[in-house]
Amino acid sequence: MNLPAMPRRARALPGLLMALLMALLLAGCSLLPEQEPLRLFTLPEPSILSSHEVTRDLTLRVDTPSAGSPLDGPRLLVMPSPGEFQAYAMARWRDDAPQLLRDHLLAAFRLDGRLAAVVDDTSRARSDAALASHLGAFHSRYREGTPEVVLRLDVQLLDEASREVRASRRVEVVVASDDDSLEAVVEAFGRAADRAAFELVDWTLAQLATS
Repeated sequence: MNLPAMPRRARALPGLLMALLMALLLAGCSLLPEQEPLRLFTLPEPSILSSHEVTRDLTLRVDTPSAGSPLDGPRLLVMPSPGEFQAYAMARWRDDAPQLLRDHLLAAFRLDGRLAAVVDDTSRARSDAALASHLGAFHSRYREGTPEVVLRLDVQLLDEASREVRASRRVEVVVASDDDSLEAVVEAFGRAADRAAFELVDWTLAQLATS
């Protein structure tokens, strides 16, 4: 038995639907919620002023601090309750936090100017001493409803010739944020790094002065 032929318009309908679907897929971003752009942050330049003391003919190597997860990554961390880490949404540091702090310390020592040269752990230059450290805290937390930033470094000053520890200390800085906005918290991270760098520059130079 011969079936009646399907009208031409009906035969074309599946093709039209497919074409419409493809067009919608190609323009899909206009139908989905727009993703918030990722914001990259860095630490400000150290506020240390150049020293007027005589430059010592020594080279210091500043090693990248060691750190455990999640402190070894680029996320801006907050500790809403003791022992619990969370990350600020859609925000990252420009580099992993240990490298960011290493570069901040390098800049601080160079601005201070009391050492002939300061290099990082990627340099092949020979050095007289090395500053090694472990990053134990680099996060914000809330105290009585106000965010504050905690930075903690356990530091060792090493003699490069013998690899012995010449001196060690812990640097811990707590800086309150002006408010709970992301911008204010990032500024508090910067002030904390600045204070830690100021302490470490003076301490390191004092230790090297005894040699």
